[in-house]
Amino acid sequence: MRIEYDAGTALALMRANPARGLTSGKPGQMAKDRLTTGAFLSIDHKPKFAIDPSWPIFTMGSCFARGVENVLISRGLPLLLDGHGAPAEHFESWSAASGRGGGAAAGELSRGALNKYSVRSMAHELKRVLLGETYPDEGMIELSPGQWFDPHASGLRLLDRETAFANRKRLWAATARIREARICFLTLGLTETWLDSQTGLAMNAHPGPAWLARMPERFRFVDYGYDATLSDMLEIVELVRTHCHPEMRFIVTVSPVPLGATFKDADVIVANSASKSVLRAVAEELFRRFDFVDYFPSYELVLNSPRGLAFEEDQLHVARDMVAAVMSRFEAAYLQGARQSQAA
Repeated sequence: MRIEYDAGTALALMRANPARGLTSGKPGQMAKDRLTTGAFLSIDHKPKFAIDPSWPIFTMGSCFARGVENVLISRGLPLLLDGHGAPAEHFESWSAASGRGGGAAAGELSRGALNKYSVRSMAHELKRVLLGETYPDEGMIELSPGQWFDPHASGLRLLDRETAFANRKRLWAATARIREARICFLTLGLTETWLDSQTGLAMNAHPGPAWLARMPERFRFVDYGYDATLSDMLEIVELVRTHCHPEMRFIVTVSPVPLGATFKDADVIVANSASKSVLRAVAEELFRRFDFVDYFPSYELVLNSPRGLAFEEDQLHVARDMVAAVMSRFEAAYLQGARQSQAA
């Protein structure tokens, strides 16, 4: 969707925008000043709508979404996924169980299993819940006798059939809570995706290089482009508005967590930039088309903050203090006015 103004309107908007310039404008507000403070970046974000603090929030997306959830819970907001997930002992490792923000001790449920990395896998999960789509063996794969892999979860190890199906039921129940939501916070992760050729489903995670090598005809790699990703997101928005709250509002962001590795013949830094650029362009198009979809710039806040502050030592996961700073900006933008109004 194209944005177009006459010259007078464009000039008026530019002159009224204190954050318009990279090297021009008021000291402290020009981008050059904000980018060189050595602290977390500040961005002038103008939300489309306020969030009533009583509105139930549903979150879906990559591991960055789990960090977002922890901050929302700490602020006392009604997060629908609180208390949902899979038992921590069913994960491959503590790191996988933590979801970098959805961690749990043994015996407790971890939201890390709910990580959703590609838009296509998000669409499949919502169709499963909202349209009642069914798949052979719930879309799970028996990689070796009695050892089941759930390609629509995240971080779970191979489990016996009964345990694997019990977890799939738990994750279905968690996703089904979207029906109660008034706000849907979607974090777009990446475009590189693996398909199960037997079911036609986009997998949230592949079973590992060893299994890919053993079953080369079953698994296929796809890097979705702009058109397919936008089509998937439009389908998600329509699906949710039709089968959940008819006035659902969406906040879309792009995960700043980079690709851990690429399956393309490209430097991972270049591949990551390409993937995030597609997702950012799709998010922008949704923002332009719908008054009930807003874009929140967590991606820009993290990527333009000093890397030593923004990321953990692995240069992959976003530091907790950075997540807290991002969510403080989120709270100031979307919740402050609503809380002030309630207080009055």
